[in-house]
Amino acid sequence: MKKNYFTSFLILVSFFVHAQPTKQTLLPNGWSLTPAGKSLPLGDLPLNIAVSTTKKFIAVTNNGESTQSIQLIDAVNDKILDSIDIPKSWLGLKFSKDEKYLYASGGNDNWILKYAIVNNKLILNDSIKLGAKWPFIICPGGFDMDDEKQKLYVVTKENNSLYTVDIATKKNRFHSFEC
Repeated sequence: MKKNYFTSFLILVSFFVHAQPTKQTLLPNGWSLTPAGKSLPLGDLPLNIAVSTTKKFIAVTNNGESTQSIQLIDAVNDKILDSIDIPKSWLGLKFSKDEKYLYASGGNDNWILKYAIVNNKLILNDSIKLGAKWPFIICPGGFDMDDEKQKLYVVTKENNSLYTVDIATKKNRFHSFEC
């Protein structure tokens, strides 16, 4: 009797599992992929992602060969709130702790772009210059921030350095390291 219940249970589970519509992608080798979650369309070469302190916002920097952009995403509702084109970018993204600002790398223009987040839109608010533009090579990459001290720490792609930036005065200190 227990065997019949168990067999019936397996048949019922199998029916429900196979009855659910799945979005599978068949690969050339005959295997298939099934998405593990939801997805949103992003730009060309999404290179970095930053999540705000309260996990309300997500920012993505798209750094491919075509249009470079930053996308602001509502993390709760999985919705793109804003997408802005930027002249140059590279990797670096950081939200301020109060979620009022997003800092982004300006790539080989050698600056950090500061965007205010107003009504779920990114508005260019300020910029912090690390050095002269290309061909002088710096290219800010990864960021981290000490909100209490109002310091932004920036590592660079081209000159292998760490910059400590005072956000209030926009003055920076350059620390060079040999690789």
